[in-house]
Amino acid sequence: MKKFISPIVILLLSLLVLQCGKGEDGGGSDYPTPNPSPTITITASDFSVTIAENPAAGAVLGTVQASASSGASVGFAITSQSVAGAITINATNGELTVADASLFDFETQTTLTAVVRVSAGSVTEDVNVTITLTDVDETVASTLTLWQGPIITFSKPNGGDPNDEANQDRITDNVWITRGNNTPNTQGQIYNIVSESVANDSSSPAGTAWAQGTYATIDDLTFTSFRSASPNQRPKNVVGIPMVLHLIEDDIYIEIKFTSWATSKQGGFAYERRTAE
Repeated sequence: MKKFISPIVILLLSLLVLQCGKGEDGGGSDYPTPNPSPTITITASDFSVTIAENPAAGAVLGTVQASASSGASVGFAITSQSVAGAITINATNGELTVADASLFDFETQTTLTAVVRVSAGSVTEDVNVTITLTDVDETVASTLTLWQGPIITFSKPNGGDPNDEANQDRITDNVWITRGNNTPNTQGQIYNIVSESVANDSSSPAGTAWAQGTYATIDDLTFTSFRSASPNQRPKNVVGIPMVLHLIEDDIYIEIKFTSWATSKQGGFAYERRTAE
């Protein structure tokens, strides 16, 4: 005897199977749809710098500034440059350096350009690099000793003991630059600890002379004391001002730029300067 199944029962069973096949959200699965990967965006700035011609090989030109969203790491690569082989870039931190110093000749070209590709995952952003050269008087360059080596940074922390070698920039045997802490009647000025025990406002650092400018303008510079060469004769105003330091006894000229100057008698300071080749 055949059993008869009511069409209504069949319909109800079909609906039940269909409902079981759907997730709670009606999307056909009990598992939630995974969130899509966040979109990465890159923030990067064009880079430009002006330097004197004939820098040293390996000299640091600066750093391409770039970052990526969502904490992604960025990489750097040069995709083109107007003078092939002139510069290189650190693939991790974006630091640009001179690769072939002979290509930085003002008489051949006054400007070098490049394109740097910044990447984060599959996302890329191109930035422009512009390096402008200034002419160095060949007569001056042949008669003066200009340190053309890589740029280094020296810093003395607030409260650092000026008698500690770590807090002295020992440029040559004749000049060791440092700065005192809470020293009365010195305006917190830097001094040469080789020949001075404390700073003197009118003459420190002993054995040095200073001028605002660069090698490119050295023939027109007038050298004087550090304080007199500072803007408004206030050493704290020297931060960010390109200067040239003359070591008188050694007869050496050095490009230098202060990057920080602590106030309130804390004694800290920092600068970037050229080194010997």
